[in-house]
Amino acid sequence: MDEEREVDNDKLYELLQCPKTATSTEIKKAYRNIAKKAHPDKGGDIEAFKEINMAYEVLSNEEKRATYDKYGLEGLKDGGGGGPGGMDDIFGHFFGGGGGRGGRGRPDNGVKKTKPIQKPLDIKLEDVYNGKVVKLELNKRICCEACAGKGGKNIKTCTDCKGNGFKVKTQMLGPGMIQQSQVPCNSCRGEGKSYDEKDKCTVCKGEKIKSVDKTLEIPIEKGVPSDKSIVFTGEGNEVPGAMAGDLHVVIRVKQHAVFERKGADLFMKKKISLLEALTGVNFKIKHLDGSDVVICTAPADVISPGDLKVVQGKGMPFYQDSMSCGNLIISFDVEFPKPGALKKDAIEGIKKLLPGPKVAAPPTNYEMMEDFHEGMRNENAEGGKRNPYEDEEHGQSQGQRVECGNQ
Repeated sequence: MDEEREVDNDKLYELLQCPKTATSTEIKKAYRNIAKKAHPDKGGDIEAFKEINMAYEVLSNEEKRATYDKYGLEGLKDGGGGGPGGMDDIFGHFFGGGGGRGGRGRPDNGVKKTKPIQKPLDIKLEDVYNGKVVKLELNKRICCEACAGKGGKNIKTCTDCKGNGFKVKTQMLGPGMIQQSQVPCNSCRGEGKSYDEKDKCTVCKGEKIKSVDKTLEIPIEKGVPSDKSIVFTGEGNEVPGAMAGDLHVVIRVKQHAVFERKGADLFMKKKISLLEALTGVNFKIKHLDGSDVVICTAPADVISPGDLKVVQGKGMPFYQDSMSCGNLIISFDVEFPKPGALKKDAIEGIKKLLPGPKVAAPPTNYEMMEDFHEGMRNENAEGGKRNPYEDEEHGQSQGQRVECGNQ
């Protein structure tokens, strides 16, 4: 007979700084208080913060808490709470690796776990920049508490299948030829157990499970990447005879009206006038934290169409390192004056101010540029497939020349 060992079931309560007699509400309150103080954004240690979250995962779940109170972490390791693979992070911290399989402790007892469920969470870019706790409405299936997931009371062995859950069906194929096959028992729905109609659970109507609505608080860390999956152990669906699966909350960041996120950098487009491009810009933007940021060009800097300029440190916070940030990268679109907007004296003044070759008067024969429109395309590779009167219909022959503005 194995020597009875003392169970260590104090550590998780100590991490949350609450007594073993604490109610679920008191545990939740204690977790919130200590998590705020220990959060890495507040200067706390990341590994210690993870342990606090893991402790809350266990103590906030009635089934896992009961197993922990009775058997300690070893009980959870053997499938009594988190199940194989579901509590790996906890064992990695408290047992120094090994997960829920192998390592020390009793062998895996083969407890089944339901498949994980996935739920998207759409958040704003501002929430990723600032960090936030977002509430998520969840509808999930749980075992009926009224009948403990049995469907009724006074459970007894099914008399039709003798508790096997199936019956043998015999079929005559021909003279002297029969075939036997197993079919699920209709009386007990293949479970081998049954109850009288009067003993059926009035809450779940014998279904053993019921749907419930639950609100989860999802901590959004600063700089969390889009498509990041946050796992909540045991918050998935339940079925009788198996542990609850996990919930995978997938972060999806909504498109922003001004900024485009690329990694830890923010990109934005800015339209400026030709005057600003030549003499300098000075404009203000509303950043993701609500602050006004004034952006200026360097002295004597000239901006060309399509130029990219960078403001260092004004991008997104690095994920799990919010003290560091990416950059803000601005793409400039220079808006030129519309045709006819510049008068002759202004043009002459610009010619004197700007460097470059002087524009000579055009020769006798020259080609005049026109504004392009889609009807001018010749997409047929053979060419010449146009109406010979097309130019005249447009009000101008090919040989005609327009007086050049530089004459």
